[in-house]
Amino acid sequence: MKKKLNLPSLTDIILAFFGAMLCGLGCGFINYASFGMDGVGIFYDGIRNTLHLSADQIGTASYIVTGILSLFLWFADRRYVSFGSIIYILTYGIFANWGTMLFEHLLPAPPSMIRIIIALLGLLTLYLGLGIYIAIDIGVDAFTGVMLYICNKTRKELKNIKILFDLSLVILGRILGGKLGVITLISILIGGPCISFLTQKIQKTYFQFKLRNKSH
Repeated sequence: MKKKLNLPSLTDIILAFFGAMLCGLGCGFINYASFGMDGVGIFYDGIRNTLHLSADQIGTASYIVTGILSLFLWFADRRYVSFGSIIYILTYGIFANWGTMLFEHLLPAPPSMIRIIIALLGLLTLYLGLGIYIAIDIGVDAFTGVMLYICNKTRKELKNIKILFDLSLVILGRILGGKLGVITLISILIGGPCISFLTQKIQKTYFQFKLRNKSH
């Protein structure tokens, strides 16, 4: 007998799209600021360089990496590959492009201080999006899925795994030719704690929201 496919609730789906949108916009803001990327972004850039793809084909590199990681998760622990993962893939890239183009039209040549502010805003937006996505628990992006898989296997906290994971991606990405920047260092230092803090707060708020709805 085939297992019945359980789709998430409409509220979960809407929040999943919103979380993926924030992640994409955050990536776009950081990309526009040009002060380096987070660990994942540098790794994508390194893969792009290794495959001799042009600078505007970093998205192609991300699809290759994401495909390989998703395949790994499918065989290692399928709970990290789900309906929500598909939502993330379909939404993230579109809003990453829009996030970059938004500031290219609004601020074609901003001073360094403005770009730094935009980059920090991008990090906050990215981490908030990831916090929402992890909190609703209907699926995550491939890299977060791998991190959660490692957390589950090692029984370590996400914030600690995130720091080590980002550091590994930065080193590998740099070896492969990815570009470093001040945002890279900031993301390594604050990424794990920020995502962990936001996830816990969002989980608590959303759980209370669901309880109130069930009681009516």
